Amino acid sequence: MTGMERYLKFIFQTLLLAGMFLFHAGAQAQAPGIPDLIRVTVDHSDNGVLIQWEPSPDTDIMYYHLYKRIDPVSFVKMFTFDPYTFEYKHMNSGLENLAYAVTAEDSTGTGNESIFGDNVHQAVSLTTEFDICTQSNTITWTPYLGWEGQISGYRVYGGISGSPMQELLFVPASTLSYTHADVEVDMDYTYYIETVNTNGITSLSPIDTVTTVFPVAPSYLSIDYVSVLDESSVEIQYSADIAGPVTSFRLLRRSNSGAPFTEVDTRWNVMESTQVVQDQFQTGSISYQYLVESLFQPEPCDTPIKISESNTGNSILLVNELNNQVVTLSWTPYEIYVPGLSAYLVQRNTGNGLFVDIATVGPLTTQWNEDIQSLVNGFQQGEIQYRVIALSNPGGGGTEEQSLSNISTVFLETHTQIPSAFTPGSNDMNSEFKPLMDFAPRDYVLIVMDRGGRKMFETSDPGEGWDGRFKGGDFVNEAVYVYYIQYTDYTGLFKSYTGNVTVLYP
Repeated sequence: MTGMERYLKFIFQTLLLAGMFLFHAGAQAQAPGIPDLIRVTVDHSDNGVLIQWEPSPDTDIMYYHLYKRIDPVSFVKMFTFDPYTFEYKHMNSGLENLAYAVTAEDSTGTGNESIFGDNVHQAVSLTTEFDICTQSNTITWTPYLGWEGQISGYRVYGGISGSPMQELLFVPASTLSYTHADVEVDMDYTYYIETVNTNGITSLSPIDTVTTVFPVAPSYLSIDYVSVLDESSVEIQYSADIAGPVTSFRLLRRSNSGAPFTEVDTRWNVMESTQVVQDQFQTGSISYQYLVESLFQPEPCDTPIKISESNTGNSILLVNELNNQVVTLSWTPYEIYVPGLSAYLVQRNTGNGLFVDIATVGPLTTQWNEDIQSLVNGFQQGEIQYRVIALSNPGGGGTEEQSLSNISTVFLETHTQIPSAFTPGSNDMNSEFKPLMDFAPRDYVLIVMDRGGRKMFETSDPGEGWDGRFKGGDFVNEAVYVYYIQYTDYTGLFKSYTGNVTVLYP
């Protein structure tokens, strides 16, 4: 072996030993410390997923690697960063599987990379479902992973899409659902969850949207009129579009505004667009307000769902007050015709059962006065009846709806005058004896006797008086006689009078 051969052999052996040393040194080097994740959160301005981490505790770092979970058990390396980068916004993530991890690689150049293990953060994901039966949205979400034991709770934000999001409530870390009750129908609602940890750091979930889909409401639903039939009943007519999926309706009433409505009548799967209902109550004592709801009952629901509601309509309660022969009529306003209220007609009973118009007042007027001095003697029953009719504006093909009030009766003040003397045979106004009454009595009796108790005259006709003759024969002597009068007035009150009347001759 020459000297050159021996030198080359030495060089080869030296290099081999050095390589083996470097190999073993690299194999035995520890991986860099795992970078601690700070948070994973969604940026709602661009739907990017922001991942933030702390630097590795080791100083020999060449790269940071970002991993993303692609299924329940698998991660894939997505991006590599220089040792001075500590956050990244992942665009086009699909906002799904929001679990990320970060590893560190040192500068040995041998792929010496940390293993992230359980150092994984996963942002909250949420789903929202609309419950048509309860008219509510239920939001459920996954817990935030990576802050175990450090979560203060979750804030739920939501509202109608396009409107500012409102904080609905704050729940503890153990709560992962919330029901947003009494939502509006046929609206888009958006929600998101904000996770808050004990250090004040927050993480936002993606935004979820749900539509509160309801059956199409009837294109029209209206109370046409509420009209008094008699002292104990009213008639309500309502109209509805029955061409769509909703063909069931519920009529409700309440005694005064603000009180709860109660059911009067419910009709399922009606075939006619116009429905007429009668309700029973004392129409001269109270006014009821009515409302119609359209109903739909899907299979999963135990009770029907209100889809829409009509205008309100009310019975008109008319009352009167009589003072010095002036009648003041007052009534509850009618609310509301769909085409609007045109006017009120004030009507009076002529005494033959027919009502005639005596005044027309504007739609804002609910009071009217009448001086009845000239009418008193013309009403044989001792009473005057009034009613009011609310007229709608033209609508629905030019028709005009009418709503009648109850009949309000004015009981006239009665006067009975009994003469103390009269002059038989004088052919003047004082030629016969009878009481003067401004009403027609019932069960009338007039008896005249002499002071010995002998009957001179008797009648049951209020229009017939004693002409001074003894039982229709000769005129009686000038003297003082005793009378007895009894009757029942128009109010049903029994009255009787006993007194003296003097017969005088010219």
